[in-house]
Amino acid sequence: MNFDFTIIGGSFAGMTSALALSNVSPDLKIAIIEKQNILKEDKKRDGRAYAISSASLKLFKEIGIFDELQTEAGIISDIKITDYKSPFFLDFLKRETGGDLGQIIENYHIHNALRNQILQRKNISVFAPNFYQEIKFENEVAVKIDSGEVIRSKLLLACDGRFSKLREIYQIHTTTKKYGQTAIVFNVEHALPHQNIAHEKFLPGGPLAILPLKNPNHSSIVWIAPDHLAQVILALDEKNFAQQLMKKMEDCQEDKFGEIKVISEKFSYPLIAIEAEKFFHKKMLLIGDAACGVHPIAGQGFNLAVTGINILCELVKNSDQNLIETYNKKTKSEARKMLVATDILNSLFETKSLSISLLRDFGLGLVNKLPRLKKFFIKSAGGF
Repeated sequence: MNFDFTIIGGSFAGMTSALALSNVSPDLKIAIIEKQNILKEDKKRDGRAYAISSASLKLFKEIGIFDELQTEAGIISDIKITDYKSPFFLDFLKRETGGDLGQIIENYHIHNALRNQILQRKNISVFAPNFYQEIKFENEVAVKIDSGEVIRSKLLLACDGRFSKLREIYQIHTTTKKYGQTAIVFNVEHALPHQNIAHEKFLPGGPLAILPLKNPNHSSIVWIAPDHLAQVILALDEKNFAQQLMKKMEDCQEDKFGEIKVISEKFSYPLIAIEAEKFFHKKMLLIGDAACGVHPIAGQGFNLAVTGINILCELVKNSDQNLIETYNKKTKSEARKMLVATDILNSLFETKSLSISLLRDFGLGLVNKLPRLKKFFIKSAGGF
C-alpha cells in the first residue's frame, strides 16, 4: 500500500494524470481512489465534446489512447470565427499550420479509452468504488479509505473537479464568477457536410459553437444563452427548437448546413469560472478543474488540464527539489492567462456597446490580415 502518487478522482484529469506519470517511469507506483466503479462501468454520454488541441493529442499518443479514439474523432481542418452580421471574420486554416488544428471527441469516448489503458498498466492501482475517509500529511501522505485500508504516498493529487471537496476541506480560497449563462449541448445531423470546419458564431443572446464530428453530416453543438432564455429554449418543442437552431447556424449567409435534426438528448450546464488562490496544500496538488475551471467559449478547459499535467510530469522527470512550489508557479501562470483570455473574450462579445462592437469587428478583420499575429493566436490555441 505504498505509492509515489495517490490520485483522488478517477475522471478525465485523474486518469490522464495517472497514465502520464506512469509513462515517466515504470518504477513509479500510482494509486487512484474513485467513488464510481470506473473499471466496470462505461461512462455515459453527457452531451459534451472536447476540442482537443495538438499539444493534447501529442499526450494522447504518448499515453496510448490516440489510436483507439480515431474511430470517433472529428477532424478540425479550419476554425471560423464570425460576429453576427458583420462582414469581418477570422479563420484559422490547416495550410497555415501544416497540419490539422485539433480534433473533436465526445468526452465519454475519451473517458472509456483512458479506463481501457489504465487496465493495462501494472504500476497503476485503482481503488473503486471507494471513498477517502481520513487524510494525514506527515513525512508522507496517508489516505484511509472506506475499506479500512491506508494508502501511503509521497504526493496527493486532487483531481476531484471544479467543485472540489478537497479544496473546500483544506480551505483553499477560491475566486468564483457566475456568468449568468447556460450551455446547452447536444448533437445534430445536417443535410450538408461540415467540411471539418469548427465554427464559433457570436450572436445576439450568446455564442454558438458548431463542432465537426467524425460523420461529415454530424456536429456537436454548444449553444450558450442567458440563464432565463436557456430555460425558454429548452422548453421548445422539437420542431421549434430545430427551427431556432437552424436560423442561428445559418446567420452568416455563406455557412450552409441544410435541414437540421437533433439526434441526441439535450443537456444543460450553468457556466461558472473558478480559480484557486494556490494550487497546492502541504503535499497535495490541485489538478485540472480543481485548480482552475474556465469559461468554455474557446473550448480550452481540458487542454488547460493537460498543460498542468505536462508541467507536473516534466518536474517529476527532472527530480525537481522544489516540485510543489514550481508546479504552483508555472501552472497558476498558465491558468491565469487562459482564465483572463476567456473572460475578456466572453465580455467583449457579450457587450451591446456599438463602439466596442465596431472595434471588435475591426480587430477580427485585422488579425485575419496579419500573418504573424494570426500565427501567434493559432499557436496559443492549438499548442503547436
